[in-house]
Amino acid sequence: MRLSHRRAVLGTGATGLVSLLTLVEASTPGLSYWALALAPCWPTVVIALVWPAREPGPGGRRWRWRPWLLIPVAMVSGTVSLVVLDAPLRARFALSEPSLSRHARSVREDDQGGRRWWGLYRVSRVEKIPGGARFMVTSLTTDWRSYGFAYHPGRAPDPAEGVYEHFSGPWYVWSDGP
Repeated sequence: MRLSHRRAVLGTGATGLVSLLTLVEASTPGLSYWALALAPCWPTVVIALVWPAREPGPGGRRWRWRPWLLIPVAMVSGTVSLVVLDAPLRARFALSEPSLSRHARSVREDDQGGRRWWGLYRVSRVEKIPGGARFMVTSLTTDWRSYGFAYHPGRAPDPAEGVYEHFSGPWYVWSDGP
């Protein structure tokens, strides 16, 4: 296997891994430190993809189009599009909503929380609030707040208890700080 082909395979693999990790990170509310850790990977991926294309082709031409660039370019553009459209968060939530709803309706005042999985989210803190429940799924984000979902059918939650942004139906994304 030629060196440029090895670089292409490594670049495509790195692009796939960074894309997958980015989509997983974008599927939780808030911006965590994992997202910041992934940020430097994207320029590295671009360099890994572009560098082999710089190698001289027949006749010494540089920047010859390489067909293998289609796959990683599609991965990068697909990842960016999905993140901009908030698709990872909405898809993971949609798959988890039956479990989240069932558990949110059964939260009691004396619920001690504890780490558990509700659908595809690992819930680390559960609280009963007037008219509903809320639970944390993301901790230690870049703005030092915790994020999660609040289930509040009927009316919007009291803003004195946190910051709430309507998400879908009786669901809100909440954070515990201003």
